[in-house]
Amino acid sequence: MDAEIDRMLLRKAGALLARRAYSRFELHKKLSAFAGEHPLESVLDRLEQLKLLNDADYAYNFAFRRIRQQGWSPEKVRRALLQHHVEQTSIEIALQKVRNEFDDASIIREYAKRHCGKKGLPADMKGVRKLIAHLRNRGFDEETILGALGEFIPAEILRRLESGD
Repeated sequence: MDAEIDRMLLRKAGALLARRAYSRFELHKKLSAFAGEHPLESVLDRLEQLKLLNDADYAYNFAFRRIRQQGWSPEKVRRALLQHHVEQTSIEIALQKVRNEFDDASIIREYAKRHCGKKGLPADMKGVRKLIAHLRNRGFDEETILGALGEFIPAEILRRLESGD
């Protein structure tokens, strides 16, 4: 009976993992709805042996996508991965790999260009402040944002922002 339940849970896990990646914690939570009182650790261990479940790979892919495509800061990614119950060491390794590929300034510049799209980067104080607020919500500090956008922001607006006018 237990082997039958394990097979059913492995099939269900396979179907879930075919759609998207999950952390071990998330998959445990999803499968617990189907497992009832049946222990899930052996199923999750087997998925790890089959290389279908890997928190380190999950952390890297999550970090890469959020940073590269969605313009999140590494700190915001760290907090999100902690909420997914990924181990701290896996998070740090993943973030270091992504940081080796991109620095904060390049992430900000590329994301700002995509975010502003067809309208282009703002050239007035109101638009620049709005963009800075948006990037702050992505987890970047104002100093890093101003440094990264310095080549795009008109010099007069940059001086006014730095002086607090």
